[in-house]
Amino acid sequence: MEKIINYNICEGVDFSHIKIKKFKNASIAITFFVPLDKDLVSGFSVLISVLSDSCEKFKDFKSLNKYIEEMYGASLGYDIFKTGNYQGLELYISALDDNFTANHDKNIEKIADLLCELVFRPLIIENKFDKNIVSKRKNEIIELIDNQISDKRTWSMIRCNQIMFENQKCGIPKYGDKNSVQKIEEKNLFNFYEKLIKNSRIKISMLSNSDCQDIINKFKSYFSKINRNLDFNFEKINLIKPEKIKEVTEKMNVEQCKLVMSFRSPFVRPDTYDISLASAILGGTPTSKLFMNVREKMHLCYYCTSVFDAATGVLYISSGVEESNCEKAKNEILNQIKLMQEKKITDEEINQAKNFLVQNLNSVSDKINSLYEWYLGQYIFDLQESPEDYINKILKISKEDIVNCISKISLDTVYILTGGK
Repeated sequence: MEKIINYNICEGVDFSHIKIKKFKNASIAITFFVPLDKDLVSGFSVLISVLSDSCEKFKDFKSLNKYIEEMYGASLGYDIFKTGNYQGLELYISALDDNFTANHDKNIEKIADLLCELVFRPLIIENKFDKNIVSKRKNEIIELIDNQISDKRTWSMIRCNQIMFENQKCGIPKYGDKNSVQKIEEKNLFNFYEKLIKNSRIKISMLSNSDCQDIINKFKSYFSKINRNLDFNFEKINLIKPEKIKEVTEKMNVEQCKLVMSFRSPFVRPDTYDISLASAILGGTPTSKLFMNVREKMHLCYYCTSVFDAATGVLYISSGVEESNCEKAKNEILNQIKLMQEKKITDEEINQAKNFLVQNLNSVSDKINSLYEWYLGQYIFDLQESPEDYINKILKISKEDIVNCISKISLDTVYILTGGK
């Protein structure tokens, strides 16, 4: 089992060492959290991509990639995500852990050095990033946005989120929009860099069986030279109840209509165990109510699933339907929720959902990335709960607990994406 050791580097910068023996590879990641802002989100997206491309020491991706390959096949990447009201921007490097290198070479120290080079010594000349690199990475972010739009299942979820949280931070897309990306230039990108380094909340995570003290000291040394000015604290979502249910239909070139329904709830982490199990019973497993009834029995959709967002307290139900079946599918989804609220849940349904969740939670520790993401996902909630802890709480949930929580959800938004005339 993993052991977590936490350190504070400086104001707003935390370090976690996830010490575990089962993996041959190790990883170090630095994740910046900033409040979602429609005027900033695209700039930060471009910036984290640019930072993964080069630095003072390696002035182009070719030389950087060659060095990475020499570190026992290490891999470098970046990620952009959002959780609640915050945008997450991450650089990570994984490589063979020290115990498995030839002569026990200090590979972990090398990847920490490289991560520091990328973050603290980027390729900046006269307060400007390299024009060609910025242009290339802008195109990459635009391609990511286009890919979201092309995947209509993903896009319909994004649009439902935007409509539900109109004029709220958590409704802002994680990459921003293409027009804002196009406006980013090598000079104003430097302003984004300074803001990221000085004003963001930062989580550094090291997943390795090796000692971490030298790595901690390395980051302390770099951050000691930065005048940090943290200007926000993590806050829970403030749900604004709408005056009426929002119903929006949009048209695109789609063969299959997409129906997404979002439900508000009072549950956000850490109080999400009951609603997570309720969501699994409703539409989160191959034996769920939505799958067995709306899809299999009534043939009203091609897929029908539910997913709960623990950062916002929102339950999303996503389905692919024929346009002629949209209203029938919506009504039957609401009926299945009503049946749960009326205690029409069998012990078999509860046990199957519990087993499904337990299986998924047990698999978290099977991969280095999923284990890292598990603990990172708890950071803004000030939690440190192992998958085993979560399993124990899931197993204790009763039928009454499930009925109580599903009775507290309320329909907020109905979004339909159709190709109809």
